Amino acid sequence: MKKNKQKTRGIKGLFKLKGEPQYVAKGFALGSFIGMMPIPGFQMLVSLAIASIIRVHKTAAIIGVFNTNIATGAFVFAFNYWLGKTILGLSPNFEFPDKISLSFINTILLAGSDVFLSMVVGGLLSGITASIISYYAVLYILNKNLIKENA
Repeated sequence: MKKNKQKTRGIKGLFKLKGEPQYVAKGFALGSFIGMMPIPGFQMLVSLAIASIIRVHKTAAIIGVFNTNIATGAFVFAFNYWLGKTILGLSPNFEFPDKISLSFINTILLAGSDVFLSMVVGGLLSGITASIISYYAVLYILNKNLIKENA
């Protein structure tokens, strides 16, 4: 029960961030994209660095990376791996781990370039999709809330 309250508070917190709706939505979209990259444990840092460089909402970018987390990471990265190897026509012999941890990056790198490339290509495609969907969803919700607040 406590976990659900924290998650709800975090989601509501996204919509209380200060800044223009486009600014916040762009940050969240960036985070959603980075969240699909096979770099667990480093996604927040990468998202923060890129958000600083391209000047989008940093907090929203950090929140956005949580589309991959302990619960969803194995599924998301397994899907990205499958998607990438299917598109590239590769068939590496790789057993995907049941759990994702900081050593996951090392596991991918040791598995060979075909596995890593498959993960990156799959992550790029799902990341683009996630960022587009999340940008418009967050923008819609923020604009809708802005209209309610001004009414």
